Amino acid sequence: MSRSSSHQPHTYPSGAMVVLEPGADADEWHAIRATGLGGSDMAAICGLNPYTSPLEIWLAKVGQPVPRRQDPVLDEAALMGHALEPIIATRFTAITGLLAAEGPGTLRHPTQPWIANLDRVTEENGQPGVVELKSRSSYALKDWLDEPPVDVQVQVQHYLAVTGWDYAYTAALIGGQRTIVHRLERDEELIADLAAIAGEFWGWVENQQQPPVDGSHATGQLLDRLHAHPTSEVVVADAVEVEWLLEQRTKAKEQIAGGELALLEADNRLKAIAGDATDVHVRGELAYSWRPQRGQISWKAAALAANPDLDPEPYRGEPTRVLRIHMENQ
Repeated sequence: MSRSSSHQPHTYPSGAMVVLEPGADADEWHAIRATGLGGSDMAAICGLNPYTSPLEIWLAKVGQPVPRRQDPVLDEAALMGHALEPIIATRFTAITGLLAAEGPGTLRHPTQPWIANLDRVTEENGQPGVVELKSRSSYALKDWLDEPPVDVQVQVQHYLAVTGWDYAYTAALIGGQRTIVHRLERDEELIADLAAIAGEFWGWVENQQQPPVDGSHATGQLLDRLHAHPTSEVVVADAVEVEWLLEQRTKAKEQIAGGELALLEADNRLKAIAGDATDVHVRGELAYSWRPQRGQISWKAAALAANPDLDPEPYRGEPTRVLRIHMENQ
């Protein structure tokens, strides 16, 4: 596809059909989404979305009300991500030489309850492909350097499953300053795994059977919102289940406490080995460092600088050194 071409890829080997045109009414869009699983839904039911739990997806699909998360920071991030899409698409074209055409609307797989809303589409050597656009903070840079994060890979492979296409691109604007582009090939093994997960989840939707409660923060936050206003004081629960869960909780707390103690002991022994040195080498490589903290001005030091006549003893404080491990998990 040349940069000047207005043609959009429209061949869907999977038999997927456009069920909603671009720019459709929001109510229509939400109604279509309730009839199948989209790319972001798949990432969530796989436990890869830190903000949306499988339970929340299930509630939405069966038509039960979901209390809205009150988080203006996330709301603005979503708003800005949508607003930046044209800019990211332009950078994708500048980097790859490929056109990023507008998506075709909402697609639906002919036999599976899978839907897809593609950010953009492109074409290489006559073959169409998906273009997924993301906007992320600078803190996410390391997650994008080698390949897209797993949740984005799941989303993209879902789109390839719906379209039947063989490749996709991701373009991520990091910190508003750096655009990172990755090319992904169709992964039949991953698509098969996602199909199995989606099939089980959609069975829960069709049978109105609530999925198991998982251990994600997103599920905990959802439960907090769902039950923010209690209406009764007592519930008589199954003794076996509650006692087992309480036992698991006690064991988990003991494991956490033991892990924290083991971690602290290891750090203390590493500090003792370093002593007055800042770096520790083993087998010719830097294993870890224990260096004075930089870039921070102590209010105590500032007080002494501003008032030379003060008694310095109360303001000395403890020197701060930061332990950084360089050979962890090698």
